[in-house]
Amino acid sequence: MTETSPPLAPHALPSHGGQCGAISLLVAISLVLLASLASFYSARSVLVDRLGGQNLGLETQALWAAEAALSWARAQMQRQFASANTLAVWGPESVNTPCPAGYSAPRWQCVALQPPPHPHMPEVVLQVMAARDLISSPHVAQLMASAELQDGTSRAYVQAQVFIPTLAPAPSHPST
Repeated sequence: MTETSPPLAPHALPSHGGQCGAISLLVAISLVLLASLASFYSARSVLVDRLGGQNLGLETQALWAAEAALSWARAQMQRQFASANTLAVWGPESVNTPCPAGYSAPRWQCVALQPPPHPHMPEVVLQVMAARDLISSPHVAQLMASAELQDGTSRAYVQAQVFIPTLAPAPSHPST
């Protein structure tokens, strides 16, 4: 004869099912929290990269505008010698402006040139200053161009030296 064991009562079974469900719930909640943190930081990283790219674009735009103003100033310097009816940059009718720091006034002559606004970048403020050393090298002009976006987000400065084939007369009244 075979012995059969009596059936177990339902309350006698080990009850691990409730604890497994609670552990699974905690693991699922922690995985959801980790996934949401990872997505938050990846979205933040994308936003920072996007802002960095936008700033780089604005900086490049300001640099190109300053380069355009510098090219305009070079052309203006050449134009004064090519045509008789063009106003001379260093002529008596030019307005001397105060020189920047590092350029002592009696020795240096500085003239502000106003380039026309760029047709494709009207939001950029352009300025060009031409300076020459009246004693050491009056035939070499230093051109300093700056461009600044009107919202103040970016600005750029470029400079170059230009050889002037003939000497312009020294100013009768040096800039102060």
